[in-house]
Amino acid sequence: MKHQDDQTFMRRALELAAQAEGFTHPNPLVGAVIVHDGHVIGEGYHHRAGEPHAEVMALRSVSEANAHRVADSTMYVTLEPCSHTGRTGPCSLALVNAGIQRIVVAHEDPNPLVSGRGIEMLRQAGRHVELGLMREEAEVQNRRFFTSMREGRPFVTLKWAQDATGNVDGPRSTEHPGPWAISGPEAQVWTHRLRQVCGAILVGFGTWKADHPQGSVRAVAGAQLERIVWAARRLSDRERIEVAESGWSIWEPHVGESSDEALHRRLHESGLRGLLVEGGPQTTSEFVRLGLWDEAFKLVAPIHVPTGGPKAPELHADWQRVAQWGLDELQRCERVTFKS
Repeated sequence: MKHQDDQTFMRRALELAAQAEGFTHPNPLVGAVIVHDGHVIGEGYHHRAGEPHAEVMALRSVSEANAHRVADSTMYVTLEPCSHTGRTGPCSLALVNAGIQRIVVAHEDPNPLVSGRGIEMLRQAGRHVELGLMREEAEVQNRRFFTSMREGRPFVTLKWAQDATGNVDGPRSTEHPGPWAISGPEAQVWTHRLRQVCGAILVGFGTWKADHPQGSVRAVAGAQLERIVWAARRLSDRERIEVAESGWSIWEPHVGESSDEALHRRLHESGLRGLLVEGGPQTTSEFVRLGLWDEAFKLVAPIHVPTGGPKAPELHADWQRVAQWGLDELQRCERVTFKS
């Protein structure tokens, strides 16, 4: 089969995997395609944690008329098939039992429970395994999962909205106690989708106290988020009760622990794959100062809120325009370019 054809089918596997973005936590995104003589006879992707993996979904999708062709087919899969038994059985064993002779894998699994063992199982069974096709694209797609496995903390996304002069809010008063609106409804829908993809949201205690945000994904269909309030100091018992009654979790320092130490500790203890930091600017700046971020988004609106409110965080990076909704411009930058 031509290399160009291999890329076509791997690209399809990546497209399938992307359909579950925001739903598979804590598992990675994985797509699989089964091809016989240049024709797709089966495909699938991992939908949710605890449900069958992509390879099994692809095998199940093969029609009865094509079942006899499976053993003479190639499977394209975006991540190394697993070799251990968790909530589902090992996919490498399923491929061996199905008789598939050639398996093309985009990227090895960084999970220490797998990490080359799936590929080794296949090769020991006499299967021909090719590794590395569209490797970079596969890593970018699973950047949250890869970061959590390699660095022991979630992939951190920063996000804020600012007006034309860099204000993220106007002054609060009895006449205007709530936050000043900056972005429009389309941008707000995008924000809810970003929350869903990240899987968890964090705001500073000051922002939570002032705005009592919902932190939901009500504008899109999705699972309930983990919602976290970060306090750089130890809260009082009354403050803890208020936060807990609102349904948010609390991250705060232990007695004698600095806020920097506490933030590092909580990130590494969290077990999260992704985390969206939405404010306020002081909290966002803490993540920037400590280098605890991976990508950032800012919504820039050509409006002017009254002066006197907080300014956007200072983040000197290579900002790129990535979208536009009405007057709202979305810009993105990243701390690290994901390349294998």
